[in-house]
Amino acid sequence: MEAAKALHTITVEMTTGMLVLSTLAIIVLTSQAYFGKGKYGKFWDALDAVALLGASVGTLILILAIVTGYRQWPIEALMNGTIAKNKIFSSYMALAFWGAFVAVRLAAGKTLWDRKGLSAFSIFLGLGGFAYIVFTASIGGTLAGKPSGFEEIARQFVETRQTFTLPTAANILLILLGIAIPLIVYFQSRKKKAS
Repeated sequence: MEAAKALHTITVEMTTGMLVLSTLAIIVLTSQAYFGKGKYGKFWDALDAVALLGASVGTLILILAIVTGYRQWPIEALMNGTIAKNKIFSSYMALAFWGAFVAVRLAAGKTLWDRKGLSAFSIFLGLGGFAYIVFTASIGGTLAGKPSGFEEIARQFVETRQTFTLPTAANILLILLGIAIPLIVYFQSRKKKAS
């Protein structure tokens, strides 16, 4: 059991580190897309590599963190505990956001950062994924008896101690994202092949 806890802690820390690094790179690249003066150069290529590598590796390790997280508690405790259910939900949302970012970046290539609309969508995915990672880690800290304080801020907006449902507008947004992401990836890859 101790080995499983240690492995979960390691995977959570690695996930968080990789995704924070990716988020910072995405912010800088999107800023360049909106406020830059054109040519990117080697520095921007390196930032693009950091964004993609951080998101890809972070997403893979996030899957491992989810698996090791399930090993921490009996399944009955996970399915009957409201805080645990909220942690599971937020970890899957983080996985969805980061998986979508990786898919969009792979389909669009480095030219993603030359397109303002796609850059804006990418920063939305990156910041959404980052917020869910922070939320998940904060709930995990509460479950481990080491609250971070972030959950108290989040509780001003969403009650994490009870099972919550998303507002209708958020559900509609998630449905639209679920439809839009594959379409964007498809059309971007066709555009890339045509040029």
